[in-house]
Amino acid sequence: MKSGHLICVWFFTLFLSMLYTEAEAVRPPLKPLNREQLQTMIADADVIATGTVMNVRLSKTVQPPLETVVIHVDMAPERIVKGGGLAKRIVIEESYQQYAQNNENAPDSRQVDGKTVTAHIAGPGPQVGRYREGERMLVFLKRMGGVNQYRPLGSGNYDAYLGVFQITGEGVTPGKYRFDEVLAGYARSEAGFLNFIISIEGEHR
Repeated sequence: MKSGHLICVWFFTLFLSMLYTEAEAVRPPLKPLNREQLQTMIADADVIATGTVMNVRLSKTVQPPLETVVIHVDMAPERIVKGGGLAKRIVIEESYQQYAQNNENAPDSRQVDGKTVTAHIAGPGPQVGRYREGERMLVFLKRMGGVNQYRPLGSGNYDAYLGVFQITGEGVTPGKYRFDEVLAGYARSEAGFLNFIISIEGEHR
């Protein structure tokens, strides 16, 4: 009886893997983000802010063969571009599903480092942000239930532009998609990109 149950679980896992892989193969990549799409993101965001990631935590709920991973991020804001006064802390929460880490049939057995979080989705999973403690970010956020608790725009949506950007000495970079030529020009510097966002927001006040 136990052997039959294990066989059923194995076939179910194999079926999921094949289904997700096929779906991933036919899913087209997002087109480069352009001015009009950025304008929509600016309008939809409750808060647009820059800041530094202070802490990253994970919590998991296992339902074999998958597990749901919730990412909890504490960010110390530096500048609020949209959305009111400067808070001492912004709490960001995202979630995704992947094959359980102890599942030997999982097609992706990579481990999640507690200091670096990157989604390892079971098949064509929705987008989530990549966070590293000490890294500077630009985020477009929607309010959740609690005070100063937010979820990035596009999080959990296969076909949306994720509102999480890394800020480095080379400018502002998105994660899983590209900027078009116009936005890429502004994004070569943090100040240039933020000023461009402010100018677009000012047009629609």
